[in-house]
Amino acid sequence: MKTTPSPKTLAVLAASLILPVFAHAAEEDGHKLELKVRGIHFDREFDNSANDRTQTALGLQLNYESPYFADMIGFGLSGYSVTRLDSSGRVTNDILKVDNNGDFHDSFGKVAEAFVKLKHRDLLALKLGRQLHKSMLLSSSTSRAVPNTYSGGSGVVTPMKGLKLYGAVYDEWSRRADSRFEEFATDRSGEGGIDYVGLVGAEYKRGPVAINLEYLNSKDFLTKVGLVGAYTFTLADKNKLKLTGGIHTSRDAGKLFVTSSENNELDDEDKYAAGARSDNDGKGIYLDLDWRVGNVMLGAAVAKFDGAWIEDNFTGDHGTNPFPTGGVLADMTNNDETLWMVRAGYDWKDYVKGLRTTVSFKQGTGARNSHVRSLGEADEEELEFDLRYQIPLVKGLNLRYRYLQYTSDKTGRVDGVLADNTDHRVYLDYTYRFF
Repeated sequence: MKTTPSPKTLAVLAASLILPVFAHAAEEDGHKLELKVRGIHFDREFDNSANDRTQTALGLQLNYESPYFADMIGFGLSGYSVTRLDSSGRVTNDILKVDNNGDFHDSFGKVAEAFVKLKHRDLLALKLGRQLHKSMLLSSSTSRAVPNTYSGGSGVVTPMKGLKLYGAVYDEWSRRADSRFEEFATDRSGEGGIDYVGLVGAEYKRGPVAINLEYLNSKDFLTKVGLVGAYTFTLADKNKLKLTGGIHTSRDAGKLFVTSSENNELDDEDKYAAGARSDNDGKGIYLDLDWRVGNVMLGAAVAKFDGAWIEDNFTGDHGTNPFPTGGVLADMTNNDETLWMVRAGYDWKDYVKGLRTTVSFKQGTGARNSHVRSLGEADEEELEFDLRYQIPLVKGLNLRYRYLQYTSDKTGRVDGVLADNTDHRVYLDYTYRFF
């Protein structure tokens, strides 16, 4: 096991000392300094008990962001660290990082965010360096001890009220359970291969109308387009009904899209020789209804897929499934699949302040082998119970418990449909803002 502090861990500790100095050195208002602490525990059970495992860790983030000096330029710096508290069962990358000896790192640290930000009035904003990202087709996942971050540049142009044009280009990223920044890759190419991941988009919000269009290019591997529109109806007594519809495509985009380059979702070995150029043209459409009445939330959605819609933009990518029917344990975006989802939530504030619960059920039917339909078919289901509690005794302290149960019935081969598994996930989050 790794027991001595690594250089990157020391860098995080150094950052924790330097950041407050930066913050207090300037006299202008607008400095932001916060400490985020996450205790996280996963208990995962699989159809094959050899894969069963538990992992428990402590994640720390110290985040500093300056104001815009001269109303033009600023910077941000964040140190992340993850420490193993306990583990059992299969040793594999999940919350924790496996080292070259086949054992878990006891801890690791990294300078996960380090960026310069620029702006011109309220028209243009740029961010250059290591940073978080969140948009329709690419997101920094927050489901582990610390989020993943990207290295490159992003920008937003706001030409008029309600309209936002945005874009980003990244050439490296850092995984949620790893200390290093690495190049983008496919499941087949190993490290390297994808020169960059870039995207452009437009978002319009005005009154009850919201429209978002985004295009993503994972160089020589995959392209995606997403279009989402929503309309919110305001009902009596401040109740709301929101109707959302979307269409998303994912297509092969060049020389890197070969057999097994996306081996968790495609069955291309059924049609092509090993290492041969593969193809995929996936499309998914959905309709989602969300109704909020007082403390009650009710929702339903349906989605239909023609071809397999690929969630991963590169190997190791997670958290970029834009479908309300998308599963947590499985993507549920397979060829020919039809998805139905119902959900219900309640805010218990009249009885227990800060407590909210949500239950959702997703069912997918008619999934087929993505390249030779006759070679496989499957159905799948996912049940989720989500409890969130803002603990009132301590400001900034939040508890979350997620129960996830996935079951499937598969004949033949459909790679995107997994074996049965059950997750218990516990998060205890504390945020302290110094200023």
